[in-house]
Amino acid sequence: MTGYVHQRYSLHEITQAMVATAMGREPADLIIRNARLVNVNVARIQAGVDIAVRHGFIALVGDASHIPMGEETTVVDADGRYVMPGFIDTHDHVESSMVDVRNFAAAVLPHGTTTIACDNHEITNVFGVRAVELFYKAAQGLPLKVQVAMPVCVPSIPGFEDAGAAITAEEVARAYEEGWAALQGEQMNFPGLIYGDPGVHAITAASLKAGVVLTGHYASLALDEGLNAFAAAGALRRAQLGCYAQQRYGSAWLDMPNLIRAVTENPGLDTRFFTLVTDDVTSETIVNQGHMDRVVREAIRQGLSPIQAIQMVTINAAQMLEQSRTIGTVSPGRAADLLIVSDLVNLTIEQVYADGVLVAEDGEMVVEIAPYDYPDWALHSVHLDLMSANDFRIPVASEGPVKVRVMRAVPGKVHTEEQIVEMTPAAGNLRADPARDLVKAAIFYRHAPKEHLTGSHTLGFVTGLSFEPGAAFASTVSHDCHNLLVLGASDEAMATAANAVIEMDGGMVVVVDGEVAAKLPLPLGGLMALESAAETAHRLEQIEAGLQAAGCPHGSAEMTISLLGLIVIEELHLSNKGLVALKPGQPPAFVDLIVEG
Repeated sequence: MTGYVHQRYSLHEITQAMVATAMGREPADLIIRNARLVNVNVARIQAGVDIAVRHGFIALVGDASHIPMGEETTVVDADGRYVMPGFIDTHDHVESSMVDVRNFAAAVLPHGTTTIACDNHEITNVFGVRAVELFYKAAQGLPLKVQVAMPVCVPSIPGFEDAGAAITAEEVARAYEEGWAALQGEQMNFPGLIYGDPGVHAITAASLKAGVVLTGHYASLALDEGLNAFAAAGALRRAQLGCYAQQRYGSAWLDMPNLIRAVTENPGLDTRFFTLVTDDVTSETIVNQGHMDRVVREAIRQGLSPIQAIQMVTINAAQMLEQSRTIGTVSPGRAADLLIVSDLVNLTIEQVYADGVLVAEDGEMVVEIAPYDYPDWALHSVHLDLMSANDFRIPVASEGPVKVRVMRAVPGKVHTEEQIVEMTPAAGNLRADPARDLVKAAIFYRHAPKEHLTGSHTLGFVTGLSFEPGAAFASTVSHDCHNLLVLGASDEAMATAANAVIEMDGGMVVVVDGEVAAKLPLPLGGLMALESAAETAHRLEQIEAGLQAAGCPHGSAEMTISLLGLIVIEELHLSNKGLVALKPGQPPAFVDLIVEG
């Protein structure tokens, strides 16, 4: 691996040098003069501030006129521009960008993101704990601070699906001991937690014993369907209970505008327990709209003051991660992750410093991040034979109409709705009916062969996507198990789409009028490309254009589709073992496709 390798000191190594610089005995590495400091500690803007940096840490904030210049000292005249801390995303899935962590870093640093807490449970569902080690190693030497959040839902609900691996409390403990993970990832299996699953609680105990920050998630339909005031109340209640409300503004899941009302409609509210996160953002969103800067701009547009919005992605985020002693503020002793911004409302980021090193300027990287040499096993993860239309048949014994459970996809929402639809078999089979917006869906186990596999695939139906005849979509991005997901208006089109994904060893394919219309190869675990975010964004735009041509009118439809297998979300989803229903106040349960009676 060649290219720029970022050097990062630990504070205990350089305190003597920092003090010498602050006292004016030794020169600084970087001095930023005449800045308007966005002081997130006290929510004030201070004019005429200098910032001195030594060995990647802030040595002084105030008047640096007494600090001598050395041959290597860089002096930047902020000329009244704003200086603020680098942005921190406390909940992020790098895999959702569809590029690996190194290309991801190159994409988000120009947008002011200098730290991420990334839960890589997508690729861990494919490869198990070795994916956590791989992810950690691939992130070394980056100017982006990557805090790996140990995945704890692999599979998401044990016994209800087969992922490529299973994570136990022992593996969670090992990841902390090896230093691969810095915090616990989101505990999505809230049914297991609240109904007392011993395995879930053993994982929780391992994280508590390691002394790391635990993150979670609690999904409820009560927070959806336009009940904005109730959603805001839910965010406020979390803060009241001392839980951080991580307000999501991703590519398809745009909850923040509803949740932020908890703040905007309660003047004077202490917002220290509120953060802003991306969760799932695609390369297309990052390239065309931004990353954390996009989230902050939207929060300001929703009525939040600029300083409050910036606090939510700096000091609040650092405190949530229990790392405010090292990141999140422009203060002595903190990492010199600094943004120089010319417009506070529109958030025009002109320079990005990571540990005092200029890494991006005017929206472009100024250092080159080299690719990572991934092992062969990480690039070949689809273990399926080619398919035929017969693999998508749904035989039924009845010759007359039957009642069928159907998943309704809700664009822009993470949940589905269960509907009961009457369908009439044809030649002993249930077929897709695009005229009624009924698309067939299938999930196939695609990971390495293993013993005791109890279900190779399941078939069902989806509505809400408006596929035209001859249209299909196939993808190995299928949260969280990431088995092969195939949707289609005909069995033949589904086979065409599935085979195209199998042949390119993972990715996304759209079929229109029976022919392949767009491809997005994702060789790393069937989830990520090894190309730049810009190149991947272009391919994703072709996928989204293909879905539009297939009849689906919704933006970022591939993200909505990818959650049809997410069985920890209400109400009805598909796993390789069967249809899984998760109703409010009830534990998950398998249900039949055909409703009797």
